[in-house]
Amino acid sequence: MSHNDRKSGLLFPFILIAVGIAFLFQNLGLIGGSVWDTLVQMWPLLLILVGLNDLIRTRSIVGPTLMIGLGAIFMANNLNMLRWDSWMAILRLWPVLIIAIGLEIFIGRRNVWLSAVGVGAALALLVAGLWLSGGVLGVEGIVPTGEILVSEEIEQPLDGAEFAEINIDSSVGALRVDSLSNDENLIEGKIYSVEREIIRQDYEKNGDEISYYLGSDWKTGAPTSFSGYEKERLSWDLDLTKEIPLDLNISLGVGESDVELSELEIANLDLSIGVGQTKVELAAGEYQADVDGGVGQTIITLPDEGQIKLNVSGGVGEIVIYIPEDMEAKIYVDRGIAGFSAPSGYTQDEDSYISPNYDGADDYIILNLDQGIGNISIREK
Repeated sequence: MSHNDRKSGLLFPFILIAVGIAFLFQNLGLIGGSVWDTLVQMWPLLLILVGLNDLIRTRSIVGPTLMIGLGAIFMANNLNMLRWDSWMAILRLWPVLIIAIGLEIFIGRRNVWLSAVGVGAALALLVAGLWLSGGVLGVEGIVPTGEILVSEEIEQPLDGAEFAEINIDSSVGALRVDSLSNDENLIEGKIYSVEREIIRQDYEKNGDEISYYLGSDWKTGAPTSFSGYEKERLSWDLDLTKEIPLDLNISLGVGESDVELSELEIANLDLSIGVGQTKVELAAGEYQADVDGGVGQTIITLPDEGQIKLNVSGGVGEIVIYIPEDMEAKIYVDRGIAGFSAPSGYTQDEDSYISPNYDGADDYIILNLDQGIGNISIREK
């Protein structure tokens, strides 16, 4: 076997070492509970191991910097050391990749130790930039530096409508969606923003149907740095009517979303999150739901009854689906470098997994999962 062949196979030994360390720590009493549950939580180690393997095998700087950096950030998120809304600061640090390219050209790929120094320097710049930009550990919320936080009340009457199409387009921050306690309005809520973000609402009624849009535009000269606030942050806090069926389209560029739909009547759902953590609790009924998360963690809780077709996709991160015991499921999985786990009793047929009593069930979910890098976990609740 050649030297290059040996180097190309380092990823598998790295994984064995990581698993072995986990079991060793459990035997020494340093890890409580199930080792496998711990390993699932530690899935970002896979990204770090891929980066280390790439560093040793190719002596590159750019690829390892990206993979190790993403792995470290996701690990910090999973361990509650870094808030998901810190991604707003992280995304502004993309010039670190340009610096990594420059270091690779300057250092070349002549020596693995020089490349390791280059990767270390690029990662140090990433950490320093994250600290200086305000994306620090344990930040409660983030607001652009030098900006004045303002609030705006949102209220739109139901106006006798029997069906509504609602489009919510938020750029950055935290997004919470829940159900209204009254039957008079289509939507109520409060938005905390800054003066540069202009909130827009459009409303049109055609017969007994409503089309409603809530979004925002940013003035030129967007802020480039962030600082922490203890209680207030960029956030959209919205409540929707549960009196009529809703065709719901929600988009959030960067941030955390908590979408509680269990009490709503959903006709169709399209939820798109660019970067961040997404938590969704779906409503009972017969409809299709599409949940798209680019980078981050997506957690979806299914209802106890209904006939739902759910499509979930993610680029880099973790997908967690909670399925009630009485809800049967057929799951199709398309994954790149991603782990997968399903409850015991599910049968596998190539890339599909089927619950024991799926055929002929009154309540079921057809689930299509697509994940590039990370982990997919199906859990019973």
